[in-house]
Amino acid sequence: MIIRKLHILFFCFVGTIANGQNNAVISNKKPVIDTTVKSKGILGGRLSTGLENSLDQFKQESADWKKESRAFIEEMGIKDIGVKARIATRKIKKKLVAKDEYVNIKTDRRLGQYGSGNRSTVEEINVVKFVEDESLSTYAQEIWWFDPNQSRIVNSSIKDNKTAQICHGPFKKIVNNVIIEQGFFFMGTKDGRWETFGPENELENKVYYVRGFLAGSNITYHDDAKKKIKQVVPNFYGKTRGNYLSFYLSGNLKEDGKLDDSVRIGRWREFYEFGAGGRLKKEWRYGKDKFDSSEPILMVERDSQGKIIYQNNQKFD
Repeated sequence: MIIRKLHILFFCFVGTIANGQNNAVISNKKPVIDTTVKSKGILGGRLSTGLENSLDQFKQESADWKKESRAFIEEMGIKDIGVKARIATRKIKKKLVAKDEYVNIKTDRRLGQYGSGNRSTVEEINVVKFVEDESLSTYAQEIWWFDPNQSRIVNSSIKDNKTAQICHGPFKKIVNNVIIEQGFFFMGTKDGRWETFGPENELENKVYYVRGFLAGSNITYHDDAKKKIKQVVPNFYGKTRGNYLSFYLSGNLKEDGKLDDSVRIGRWREFYEFGAGGRLKKEWRYGKDKFDSSEPILMVERDSQGKIIYQNNQKFD
């Protein structure tokens, strides 16, 4: 009897448990959702992409870097570096495009015109703007100036010529619409690179000058300060070729002539330092080129008063 009661109780207990499980399986209630996943990261924070807060972090680091850079630049004494750079660039450009000066001396433009037909010539000239800026070298043997009466540049004597305008700056000579010569002047003397061209605009010659003398010339001086020139030996592309000059201590010309590979050629002249009737002392005639071995011929000799002592009347080819 007791055993039967125990069996009945057992089956009732089992039935109750089974019924509870069925109710759990068929329940329509939604499970509670863990809303902390987004804040924790994927899988409750156990797996992270590293991008959750990257944008904000990047912005903060960028701002910190800019502050540190600005502080460093100011510490170095540099302010408004971008603005200063732009201003400096504008100043440089403005200086480069300045066309009214050469070697820091103000200039004016002139236009020379002469000739006609195929020989119609135009000269683009720059001259010293202010007379007080004119400073001519006592050693220069050629002074180029613009003659408004002839409307062209000349290198004749400038003494007592009130209309002479000293060439200074860029120069171009154009014949029949073709540039045939161009270069620069410095206070009437040729300076820098000079070029001559043929009728087809082909380069024929190129020579470099420094204040009237061939670039590279061997110049010696009377004084240690190198203000008083004693002698100028020309150098043309490594050879002693061109105009030779020597001077007295006073600056007056002592001797001049041409050299061809160190050989005297053509006309050579000797001068007195001072002379009431002109300073020419002697004039010699040498061979035509360095291959001409003929002896030099004295053409004329004068005393310090300008009186002719000797003159050769022989005719030469």
